[in-house]
Amino acid sequence: MTTTQSTPPAFEDTDELDLIRKTARDIAADYDDDYWLDVSEGKEPTEFWNDCAEAGFLGTAIPEEHGGEGMGFWELSAIVEELATHGCLGVEMLYVVTVCFGGITLTNYGSDEQQDEWLPRICDGDANFCMALTEPDAGHNAPNMTTSAEQDGDEFVIDGTKQWISGVERADQMLLVARTTPKEEAPKRTQGVTLFLVDPQDANLEARELDVGIPTPEKQFEVSLDGVRVHEDDIVGTKGMGLYQLFDTVNPERLLGASGAIGVGKCALNRAIDYANEREVFDEPIGAHQAVQHPIAEDWSRLEAARMLVRKAAWAIDNEPDPKERAKIANMAKLRASEAGHDATDVAVQTHGGNGFSRDYTVIEMWKGTRLGKVAPGSTEMMRNHIAEHTLDLPRSYAND
Repeated sequence: MTTTQSTPPAFEDTDELDLIRKTARDIAADYDDDYWLDVSEGKEPTEFWNDCAEAGFLGTAIPEEHGGEGMGFWELSAIVEELATHGCLGVEMLYVVTVCFGGITLTNYGSDEQQDEWLPRICDGDANFCMALTEPDAGHNAPNMTTSAEQDGDEFVIDGTKQWISGVERADQMLLVARTTPKEEAPKRTQGVTLFLVDPQDANLEARELDVGIPTPEKQFEVSLDGVRVHEDDIVGTKGMGLYQLFDTVNPERLLGASGAIGVGKCALNRAIDYANEREVFDEPIGAHQAVQHPIAEDWSRLEAARMLVRKAAWAIDNEPDPKERAKIANMAKLRASEAGHDATDVAVQTHGGNGFSRDYTVIEMWKGTRLGKVAPGSTEMMRNHIAEHTLDLPRSYAND
């Protein structure tokens, strides 16, 4: 992965990073729970997104020559964590679909023309992206995708179905993954897959909204492509090597999700601490009882441990040259963060008692959101599979086909 700067040794928080975190807190302070509840129900977070653009956050990991800040994933993940810690619910999803799928992918693999057209617009908050990888019958087994892109002269004709695609309704561009070589004809099952830029408004593309039972700032869609035509200039990176290129997007995606989980977990526990100090039963605060104290203390320490693993993984994204090593730490960090984050929100709900289920206190919305993190991006089971096989050298525990 192309990096723009070397982050500090020993995960040192510099004065610059302190200022970035303060700016994130200042932005978050302008948007209360009601704002984010409205966003989860369909309100466009335009004001928030414009503030992030003005602060330079959307171009954090984009080179300066394309309008970005020329920093790294170290700073980007810290921004998402800080925003989530201070109540920006679902912010990691907003950053994943555009800043990660759009910004990081095009920074690493986009052509000069693609970078010139899209990266400045991402930095300015003027362009939104989505990414179409998951399919109904493939799931985590991405090489089994059936969406095909058949070459016709200097164009490709794309047919297939994608599912659980976030933010299609507001996207200006879709990063789409399709097979350009049938799996049985490819040298390896992981080859023959290509990344394309596709217009989400194409007349031969149909997006159907899915009924999702959790609060998210991005709606979810099933996308059907029937004869969608794209030019060969719309290929991102190298034809046939799309899955390998995606690793440099998928690992940051998982870590942005992990950063959000840490932030939401801390946000929920901070509210649980406030509630435990204020709520009196039998003439004393409920926080005076170990039955209330200990779960909060336990999960706070687990969040801190997971946070250190996420910070190490963010450092590796910027500094570790071996993609296999980056993947190892990213999967471990995502596993620990998603579980610690969800457990923390669960404790926050429990601490609030019956009030924990009232939307007025918001912790139930945090609980719902962090439950998604144990499934996507990348389920906890697949994280464990990866750790077992690639870190511990245990036999592969699932079939190739």
